[in-house]
Amino acid sequence: MLESKLIERLKEKDEKTFEIIYNKYVNLIYYIAFSIVKNKEDAEEVVQDTFLNMFNAIDRYNEKSKFKQWLMQIVRNLSYNKVTRNKEKYTIKDDEYINSVKANSEEVDLLLSIKGILDLESSHIVILRIVYNFSFKEIAKECNMTVNKVQGLYYQALKKLKKEFSYE
Repeated sequence: MLESKLIERLKEKDEKTFEIIYNKYVNLIYYIAFSIVKNKEDAEEVVQDTFLNMFNAIDRYNEKSKFKQWLMQIVRNLSYNKVTRNKEKYTIKDDEYINSVKANSEEVDLLLSIKGILDLESSHIVILRIVYNFSFKEIAKECNMTVNKVQGLYYQALKKLKKEFSYE
């Protein structure tokens, strides 16, 4: 179904449509939330708040912008607000995201492999590109980088991954 039709039905407060959108974006929203708050429980709370805010604010959604970008802005804002409110609470736990990811086993295997080989910035770019099908422009916006820098880091990371997984 076209996203514009889903948005139209969501504005009518259709619960089935909410469920479709939730299932489509929940892993991405969780990934973004966790990458900011670095804590499983808080990331899960931010995910719930994101979808609640999305549902309550859908009438204010400007259809000239991309829905995914709008949803990502909500999760980023909520995540940064949580970090600001709870600064002393946050500690980085290296593998907590991998252990708590709500994804299929192939995705977990991919994340573990990438995380073990690449630095944090490069793995974030590769995950957004491969797992969540972000364009370079979307990644650049998400990471606050130029498109050229994102592409450079992405292709360097792929080269490193290819070398690592080469069985020659």
